Amino acid sequence: MNPPARIDSVIGLRREELNGGVVGHVPIAAHTRNACGGLRSGVLLGAIDATGGLACGLASLPAWTVSTSLMAVIARQDHIGPLRLEAQVQRVSRARVVASVDIRDEGARDTPVAHAILTTAVLDPAAGPPPFVRPVRVEPPPAEVPVLEDALCIAPGHGPTTTLQLEEHLRNRWGILHGGAMAVLVDVAAERAAHGQAVARMVLHFLAPARQGPVEARCEARDGNVIVSVHDAGHDDRQVALAAATVVR
Repeated sequence: MNPPARIDSVIGLRREELNGGVVGHVPIAAHTRNACGGLRSGVLLGAIDATGGLACGLASLPAWTVSTSLMAVIARQDHIGPLRLEAQVQRVSRARVVASVDIRDEGARDTPVAHAILTTAVLDPAAGPPPFVRPVRVEPPPAEVPVLEDALCIAPGHGPTTTLQLEEHLRNRWGILHGGAMAVLVDVAAERAAHGQAVARMVLHFLAPARQGPVEARCEARDGNVIVSVHDAGHDDRQVALAAATVVR
């Protein structure tokens, strides 16, 4: 049996260092398609985190970065694909790096799809930054994924709670839950709480690393908005993220 695919392979994301930033491409596949025929919001958020995170990490060398805040506005839910993500660093300091990510639909004559701002914290990892050759190209092998939630170990919990089992393939190189997997979990949980309505806007704050699991996304729906509080249930129920999502009416 092949090992479980990592999130880049699950969503088909390719990234490359280009024009002073990072450009990503993500296709629309059967397991990532929403009810409107476009890319699921959670998958797009995961791609934004990975693409913007690579741009921020490269800007922080010889250190590296971890995501602390992601704000995204998704203007369209119907896409042809592939979607192109262009990440450009906007601010670099000793403590943080901020990048903007512009998303367009290449299959629809570069129609604007979404815009996001990713804020990251600079850290000095003992093992150093990830190994790579400049200019960076990340092209993971595609994975056969019948169901997105199954691939990311996401399942409905009790009531307004959605649960992710923190398996090894969902961890980043620091051993904590990958930011993209967290974004997908929050999106799936918000859609469940909103009875299947897609997320159009999200502000996601990464408060602490999720190390143990299971990770629980607990929702409270409020007039088209969903508040999602994420906890590491296996680590003293530690709160690891907080999000506010607006759904499509």
